[in-house]
Amino acid sequence: MLSSNYHTHTKRCGHAVGEDEDYVLEAISYGYKNLGFSDHAMLPGFSEPGIRGDYSEFDGYVRSIRSLAEKYRNRITIYCGFEAESFPEFFPYYQELLNNGVLDYLILGNHCAMGPNHSIQTRFSHVTTPQQLYLYKDLAVQAMATKMFSVFAHPDYFMAGKETFDLDCRKVSKAIIEAAIAYDVPLEVNVGGIRDGKHRIGSGLRWIYPTDAFFDLVGKYQAKCIIGMDAHAPNQLSNDSAIFEAVKFAKRHNLVLVDSLPKIIQH
Repeated sequence: MLSSNYHTHTKRCGHAVGEDEDYVLEAISYGYKNLGFSDHAMLPGFSEPGIRGDYSEFDGYVRSIRSLAEKYRNRITIYCGFEAESFPEFFPYYQELLNNGVLDYLILGNHCAMGPNHSIQTRFSHVTTPQQLYLYKDLAVQAMATKMFSVFAHPDYFMAGKETFDLDCRKVSKAIIEAAIAYDVPLEVNVGGIRDGKHRIGSGLRWIYPTDAFFDLVGKYQAKCIIGMDAHAPNQLSNDSAIFEAVKFAKRHNLVLVDSLPKIIQH
């Protein structure tokens, strides 16, 4: 059983279900002490229907989470955050939200790269060239270097569509792990990938993440890790079988697990 989860979405993103309070009640019922909401970042002047909520929903998101934090403050500690991309042009916006106490923390979710005029340049779930792979690494390291991010969600996301963990993958992984250690950013063992089951990728059958090759290196480096539920429905917070697999995976790779984040802003 976990005592904390900081990776929780809401229906605002367009691919999650359930009311905010349903997540809280499920977390309390399961025995969580801490619950962090980290819906996909709602960004001014940028829209991605079905991937992230419209910016017009941002105020309502924060009000809802803060209200629930007060309502249930004697039963569970609730935090309000974002899962945010490494979009450098939005770094000042992220920093302002943290500095002003609007958000408590950020999770780094490095799903894609932004090009000119808010265009999506590359989606890292389908890395096909070394250039895309190294772009993933560069953006991830750049984000961690800002020291705004409390955890790196599914850091091996670049492996989602790759058939083999080649030399470039190894170099990229080492750079990411070294940056995570330097900037004290725990790497997430993502339960969402485990819940989704194993997929045929190339000649092998595996989870899209977490991946053995990446976390074998993480274990050797003894970088901090945290289990994240990546919940998109309330009952996913209490998925015992997926949690069991995540814990077993962590033990197999000799991972250093933490149960709370080092950079949660207390307001």
